[in-house]
Amino acid sequence: MSSTAADSALGTVVITGASSGIGAEAARQLHRQGARVIAVGRDPARTRALAGELGIDGLTVDFADLADVHRLADALRLLVPRIDVLAANAGGIPRARGATADGIEPVFQVNAIGPWLLMTLLAPLLAGGRVVATSSRSHTGASLTRGTVVAAAAGASGLSAHKVYARAKLAAGILLREFGRRHPEITVADFHPGIIASDFGRYMGPVGTLLKTLARPFLDSPADGANRLVRLATTADPIEEAYFVRNRPAPGSPQLHDPALGAELWALAEHLTAHHGLGPVQPS
Repeated sequence: MSSTAADSALGTVVITGASSGIGAEAARQLHRQGARVIAVGRDPARTRALAGELGIDGLTVDFADLADVHRLADALRLLVPRIDVLAANAGGIPRARGATADGIEPVFQVNAIGPWLLMTLLAPLLAGGRVVATSSRSHTGASLTRGTVVAAAAGASGLSAHKVYARAKLAAGILLREFGRRHPEITVADFHPGIIASDFGRYMGPVGTLLKTLARPFLDSPADGANRLVRLATTADPIEEAYFVRNRPAPGSPQLHDPALGAELWALAEHLTAHHGLGPVQPS
């Protein structure tokens, strides 16, 4: 977006993960600023409630189902001719274990492959716009090496839930930058929203619930995370391929900018999405 567009006419903003938390708060903020917001959530009731509250369009998607991602993209193409900002905010650690119906490890699909598929399907509508993705600082402790990305998608790792999530977020960041290289007409950036009270410790069961209660006074609110998303969605400052923490550029993983790894992950994503539903991914 140009400086004029960012400052005076926000245009159309699609926010995924808008059922609650950061996504819902960002939808409210951008709506107040005059954007046409399309809220996309996994939970139909919560998404309808937010859409009704703001008088906006509300759509649903399950990123653990690639056919549903195609359905969402089709619905968006019918709804708008252009998207100025895709706020790729959806993600998390799904409760399902084993492979999805598409044959992919669930955390990898929900955080990396599903959002990548939506982004690529919407690329023609995003020309001249931007993609702002919600990442996680945990990605800096993860690692992907060339030749092992298929195993990551298959879930053959024995890693903890947190490490599987961190690796998926790293893969998502690499794919985002590869998307930017292949679509130079679209600006891409991602950010760590903070340790948010709404989701802190959710993958740790009863221990996470206890930690969340004890740590709540020190956690950021969904509104704090939304402020950071909205800033990247609307700023006229250069943000291309940058990773942000608390509104400041941060180093992130060096692997985010590895073009060879990006090309390998891209080829894997194309394979997985072209053949979804044909059985489990086989690690090499």
